[in-house]
Amino acid sequence: MHIRRPLAVLAFLVLGAGVARAQSMPTSGAAPSASALGDGVALGSGAVLHIGVGAELRYDSNVFYESSNTTQGLALRLTPHFSIASRPTGQKVVFNLGAGLDYREWLVASTGRRPPRQLNVTASVSAVILPTGPVTTELYDNFVRSSQPAYHASSTNFDRDLNELGIRLRIKPRGGRLELDLAYAFGIDFWENKQQQIFDNYYHHSNLRLLYKFLPKTSVYVMADNVVYQYQKQLSAADALQRPDGYPLRVVAGLNGLLTTKLTFDIYGGYANGFYKTGPSPSTGVAGLTLGWRPLAFTGVSFAYRHDIENTLLGVYANFDNVSVGLTQQVWRFVGFLRVAYQNTRYEGITPATGVVKTSGVPTTARMDNSFVLNARVDFFTYRQWLALSAGYDFSILRSNTTLTASAVMPAATVPVAYDKHEVYLGLTFRY
Repeated sequence: MHIRRPLAVLAFLVLGAGVARAQSMPTSGAAPSASALGDGVALGSGAVLHIGVGAELRYDSNVFYESSNTTQGLALRLTPHFSIASRPTGQKVVFNLGAGLDYREWLVASTGRRPPRQLNVTASVSAVILPTGPVTTELYDNFVRSSQPAYHASSTNFDRDLNELGIRLRIKPRGGRLELDLAYAFGIDFWENKQQQIFDNYYHHSNLRLLYKFLPKTSVYVMADNVVYQYQKQLSAADALQRPDGYPLRVVAGLNGLLTTKLTFDIYGGYANGFYKTGPSPSTGVAGLTLGWRPLAFTGVSFAYRHDIENTLLGVYANFDNVSVGLTQQVWRFVGFLRVAYQNTRYEGITPATGVVKTSGVPTTARMDNSFVLNARVDFFTYRQWLALSAGYDFSILRSNTTLTASAVMPAATVPVAYDKHEVYLGLTFRY
C-alpha cells in the first residue's frame, strides 16, 4: 500500500523552505520530521483533534558549537504535540489551536559533565472569519520558546521567548484576479538569561501586498514590508553592548506561478533600507528565487536563492546570500529527504570594544561568515501511517574571517566563530 500523496507533497513543501534564520542564530535546521497530521479524532461535527509524540536518540559531535576541544553528547529527545482544528467546509469561522514541546535530555557527554537540558515550546491559535468570502480576516497569536546551547561549555542555555499577536486582512474583489493583503503583528522578544536581556525588544511588523492574476496560474505582485525594532535597554553609543533601534523596510516586485504543470516558481527583486538610529544602515537591493519541480508523482526537487538583510545579535545588521537545494523521494512506504544549503553572511556595525578581531589580530567593525549545512533523513511509515521509524544525519560547518579576543564581551560570543558539527539520530513517531 502506497503512502497517500499529500504526505510526500507536505515533505516537499517543507524542504523548499530552505534554511531558516532568526537574528543570527547558527545556520542549522533539519530535514522535515515525520509529524504530518494523522486521521484525528472527531470532536462532534465541527472539529478534529490530532495528537502525536516522537522519541529520538541523537548523537551530537559538538554540542556547544566550539572550534576545538568539543563536547560530544548523546541525547534523548521527546516531541509531543497536538492540534484542534475546525472542519473548513461551509463554516463562517475556521479556527486552529495547537501546541508542541521539544525536550532534549542529555544522557552522557564526553567531558563527563552533561550539557543542560533543553525545553522548546511552541503554541498557536488562529481564527479565520469568512474564509471563502471576498473579504477574509485572520486573527492569530503565536508563541515560541527556544533553548539554544551556548557557544562554549556552559551549564546554562540561551533561552528566548517570542510572542507575536497579529491580524491579516485579505480582500478579493469579485472575479478573484486582484488580491490585496494587509497584515500587522506586534511582537515581544524576551531573553530569560539576564546577560542576554540587552537584546529584549518590542517590534511592530507591517506588510502590504497587492497581487494580480493575469493568467489562471500566474500572478504578478508588489509588496512592502516594514519592521520597527524598539530595544528596551538604551545604552550609550560607545558601549559595546549598545543595540540601536531600527526600521528595516523592504519594497519588492515579483512574479510567481507555474512555468509548466510540474514546475513552479517565485522570483522577486527590490530595495531594502535599515533606517537604524545609530551606526551603519543598509541601503541595498534584495532579490530571491524559488523553484519547485515534480518530475514524477512521488519525486520533488526544490531550489531557493535569497539576497537580503537581517537584524542581528552581533553588530547592527548583516547582508546575506543563501542558496539551498532539496530533494524528496517516496518509494513504497519509505520517504527520503536530502537538503544542502550554503550561506555567506556579512556583519556590519560591530563595536570595536566587543572584542572581534581579524585573524591577524587587528580590531574590526565588520565580519564575514561562510556556513554549509547538509540534512539527510529516511522515514518508514507503517501500514496505517500511525507509526514512523526514522533515521537521519545532519552536518553543519561555519568559518569566519575573524576571531575573538580573551576580553570579548557577550554579544561577540552569542554568534559562533568556527565549528564542525555532526548529528546522527534514530527516532520513532506516533501520530493520529
